[in-house]
Amino acid sequence: MNELPPGPDLHPLRQGMRFGASPFGFLDECARRHGDSFTLRLPGDPPRIVCSHPEDVRRIFALEPDHYVSHDVSIPLNLGARGLLFLDGESHLADRRLMVPPLHGDHLEGYARLIQQVTARRIASFRPGDSFAMHPEMQWVTLSVIMTCVFGLAEGHRLERLRHLTTRWLDGTLTPLVFLVSMAVTATRVRRFLDRAAAASQARYPEGPAPWRLLPWQRLADAKAEIIAILEQEIAECRVRPPGDRRDVMALLVSARYEDGRALETGALIDELIMLLVGGHETTANALCWALRHILARPDVLDRLRAELDEAFPGGKVDATKARKLPYLDACIKESMRLTPIAPAVGRSLIKPLPLERGEAPAGTIVWPCIYLTHRRPDLWPAPEEFRPERFLGEAKVSPNHFFPFGGGRRRCIGMAFASLEMQVVLAELLMTCDLALATGSRPTPIMRGITISPADGLRVVFAGPRRPTKSTTLAPNRR
Repeated sequence: MNELPPGPDLHPLRQGMRFGASPFGFLDECARRHGDSFTLRLPGDPPRIVCSHPEDVRRIFALEPDHYVSHDVSIPLNLGARGLLFLDGESHLADRRLMVPPLHGDHLEGYARLIQQVTARRIASFRPGDSFAMHPEMQWVTLSVIMTCVFGLAEGHRLERLRHLTTRWLDGTLTPLVFLVSMAVTATRVRRFLDRAAAASQARYPEGPAPWRLLPWQRLADAKAEIIAILEQEIAECRVRPPGDRRDVMALLVSARYEDGRALETGALIDELIMLLVGGHETTANALCWALRHILARPDVLDRLRAELDEAFPGGKVDATKARKLPYLDACIKESMRLTPIAPAVGRSLIKPLPLERGEAPAGTIVWPCIYLTHRRPDLWPAPEEFRPERFLGEAKVSPNHFFPFGGGRRRCIGMAFASLEMQVVLAELLMTCDLALATGSRPTPIMRGITISPADGLRVVFAGPRRPTKSTTLAPNRR
């Protein structure tokens, strides 16, 4: 039997608790003690070999589909079993071919304007002198973007109902408490329990929940069931009426076809849409908060960003389609994702052994290329603890084995281009029009919030008032 890399000698439950309470701190401690690779043992899961050496990352992302499985991914959230995240082999490849085109290419330009409109609408609710948590504001923006760009919903009752239900469902499940429960009884069991509860609620829809359904998971299940019912109605209407000029992701997927001419079945389409809902809402909201945290903590970075914005948009109004072409803004986003990735790692559940720099990962283990630790390696990133956007300026390409905030290989996040665009437009609009500062005493400690890493205090900020652009200035030359 192959000997696994050493790791912490704590009980699996204690390892899970330590990781949930301080994911970055626990990973740092393990790396200091055990080096480039170590083994975590979380309750109910196979051993997890954490890797940060770029050669190990390369090997893992180069794995052929028959070397690992994904149907049992350890996530404590009832996303639906037919979503891309849980598919393997040919099923995964076929669905990925359908899902990628609506989230790339020419479609992005149309989405950019909608993202800006949503952001401007939320900014209009800010009041000068207000101090508030930015995380709920970014959640509102990213959820509204999904409703508009992915589901094709205009403002109205159905959109507001879906927003309310989604917020209830995700705010109830993406919590530190649910994460800690999943550490005690395993994330897979939590997900399957929530799936069964949602299926039971769906079976009694549209009669609605019984008044005695007071248990928290029952209310969450009812919310998920109604979300599914609304999406079923939207898809049915989209199938009956030709999409016409609709360019939202749902309409494009309804008209998409597999190579044999089949359409995506409604249940599978709903699971894919819910996967996009969670991935594009919660993860992007957290990524935006971390970017703002780093930018607002550095007056020199903020000044340079605003100078870039003022030069690009001298009239004071952001052109959303050009926000993607701001190199310093893009560099700030990438540097934020390097320092504070919203997921600590990505995983592959091996069904065949894999050679690593330190021995071999046997079949039945999970290999975990660690985004956070690889992004902090001093041999790859000089002064890795410092926020230096200049790392991403210039012509040099960054290796995908050194920087992979969206994962890598055949299972790299299909929403990468969309999420990057969204962050660019939202931050451009915020920083161009708002005078924001970190609130005194703000301490956005990283914690696990369900499946992503979130600032514990929600990122407290102060809105001083609208910002007036300065006269166009020449940016300082890039220094690497």
